[in-house]
Amino acid sequence: MMQSRTNRIVGLTLGCLVALAIVVSGFGIKVEGQGAKDTKAAVSAEQVIASVRTAVAAKPGNVRAVEMENKGGKTICEVKILAQDGKAYEVEVDVATNKVIEVEAEDDDDEDDDDEN
Repeated sequence: MMQSRTNRIVGLTLGCLVALAIVVSGFGIKVEGQGAKDTKAAVSAEQVIASVRTAVAAKPGNVRAVEMENKGGKTICEVKILAQDGKAYEVEVDVATNKVIEVEAEDDDDEDDDDEN
């Protein structure tokens, strides 16, 4: 039990540090779905960190990537997580409400792609 809690704390801390590094450097975060005339969305480090924490709470594991997207006028934080069961997941969090929108196993997309070929 203590080991599990320690792993979760380490995972959350690592996820927060990764998210903060991405925001601070300005590298790797882009808002998709915007035209050339649209203004770029700005997301604070606190919002990114909160979104990563929410995603890891929904699907515990280690953070692999963080990406921002604009979907239907909402800023969505996509957090890719390698879960404790060894499977990869993508957790979408609405940045404005800090609520999980979707949890999807990354294998689901790969299977669909294989069927098309």
